[in-house]
Amino acid sequence: MCIRDRCIDVPNATQTNGTRVQLYDCNGQSNQAWTLTSTKQLTVYGTRCLDAAGTANGSAVQIYSCNGQANQQWNVNSNGTITGVQSGRCLDVWGTGNGQQVQLYDCNGQANQRFSLN
Repeated sequence: MCIRDRCIDVPNATQTNGTRVQLYDCNGQSNQAWTLTSTKQLTVYGTRCLDAAGTANGSAVQIYSCNGQANQQWNVNSNGTITGVQSGRCLDVWGTGNGQQVQLYDCNGQANQRFSLN
């Protein structure tokens, strides 16, 4: 998943539950290879899911063992936004530099909430 030439990245290619995802230069490595499943999960490494740690604005987005719950389900929308099934909020970043953490935030249609799956 990319935004402005940066990819959603799992820092240091860790597989530790609760690790917050960040933006980082796209490098084609497995820690940036996300797959949208038929059950609306975004998976990395085949066993970890993109997971919302809460539902409020600013809630952390992290990886966690896939469990099928609503906080790990995402709608990938035609306008480029990705919304949490549980929260209805968008994946959001405040900046585009390396290390910028991904969070949930009210959808506003701005470029900092538009991602592409590739």
